[in-house]
Parts: sequence; structure tokens; C-alpha cells
Amino acid sequence: MMKTILKQLSLKQFALGMLTKWHCAIPKGTTTQYALITVLQITSFLLQTPIAKADSPLTSTDLASAYQDLMVIDTIQEKQPLQGEALRFLLSNAPLDEKAAVINKLGWNIDGQNNGYIFLQALAKKKGVAVNNLVLTDLTPKDKFVLGYLLAMDDYFNLSPLDTNSNNNLFSATPLDLLSQAAFAMPEDFTVHFIKSLVEAQLYFDVSWCAIYLTPQSVLRIFPTETRNLRPSAVSKTMEYINLYQDNCY
Repeated sequence: MMKTILKQLSLKQFALGMLTKWHCAIPKGTTTQYALITVLQITSFLLQTPIAKADSPLTSTDLASAYQDLMVIDTIQEKQPLQGEALRFLLSNAPLDEKAAVINKLGWNIDGQNNGYIFLQALAKKKGVAVNNLVLTDLTPKDKFVLGYLLAMDDYFNLSPLDTNSNNNLFSATPLDLLSQAAFAMPEDFTVHFIKSLVEAQLYFDVSWCAIYLTPQSVLRIFPTETRNLRPSAVSKTMEYINLYQDNCY
């Protein structure tokens, strides 16, 4: 699997190659400084695109493979809308680590997806209210966790709320808002705090690669192995990717 670091390096090498070629073809009257600025702007744009983030803390971490024994996992087709058994499972009283595995299995789509809203519609129907009438206090901490993780996977590039312009505090809540509230309400739930750390790491993607490593690691330090409610193989599989960023801390 192509890792983020390799993708970033290839983009930088591309930009450097373009700079070399363009420098040799600078029209008379064009300064080298101007050409350099142009290439750097293009490089910056490339590094901000979804292609660059297609390999990232949220999209490259694998929880689902540790839960292949769950029947619901086999019913999920990646990059397909949340529906059927998977939707019923997320609405059930199943353990949060299993729900996290289901959301992870649902995956992500570079063009975006709408699983968070699908879940919210089903939750509203279960509660017997119109979806637009739901507010943040109508959701349990576990509901907030599920919705927060779904929204993060729906729009991993921007980590945006359902509706940025909404006056409804539920629809304007970001994935990290929801996960932070869930973590505050469930201080001893490792799964909630670990997933929250991956979303935080995603936010650090363009800021600090060292922080991508340190954020999940800090959760591992707080929760001894025997207190974790996420299967060890899911944690180790996730950290295989996160550990790639460790060298950026030295």
C-alpha cells in the first residue's frame, strides 16, 4: 500500500522537476523569483488535494479486519451507502468497538458520502420525530460517537458538519465536536477516545506530522492494555500506519 509519506515525496519531486524545467524556459522579462513562487503555489495546491489525503489517519487505518467474525461485517460493501443490516447494527445496543469496526468497514469516498445523515434519519425515525427537529441533546453519548465517526469518514478531507450554516446545534456540530462530547461523557471508554484521536490526527495532517503520531500514542498511554475495549489486533493494525509518522518527532 502506498503510504502518505511516499505520496507527499513524489509530489514534491514532481514540483522540483517542474521548477527545473520551467526555469530553463522562463520567458525574457520573467524573474526566477516569480517562477519559483508559481511552482510553490502549485505544489501547495497539490498537497492540499484529496488525492494527497487519500492515505491518511482516517482512511488508512484498518479496524474491520479484526472483526471479521461479526456477521454484519460480511454484509457491508465498501463505498456503498449505509443501509440494511449495518444500519440496524449501528442503531442497536451493540458494543461501541463493534460499531467502530462497522463504520471503518463502510469506508470512505474521495467524492464524499452521506452515511452520517442516513444514520441520523434512521435515528429520528426510531425516536418518532422529524430529523430536522432533532437537537444535540436528543442524542446519547453513544449516538454522538457513531454520528461523529460516520461524519469524519463521510468528509475526511474537511471534517465538516452536516450543515455549516444551520442554527441547529446538531447539524452544525463537527465530527470532532460530537466525538469530544462522547469522550467527555465516557471517560473510561478506550474505543471512543482512540477514534477521537484519529480524527484529531487527521486535523494535524497539514500542520504537524509529529502530532499525528503523538495524539493516538497519548491515548495508548492513558489506557493500559487490560482496560481497552477495542481488540488488540485492531489497535496494532491501526498503529502500524500511525507509527510511520514517529520519525517526524525527532
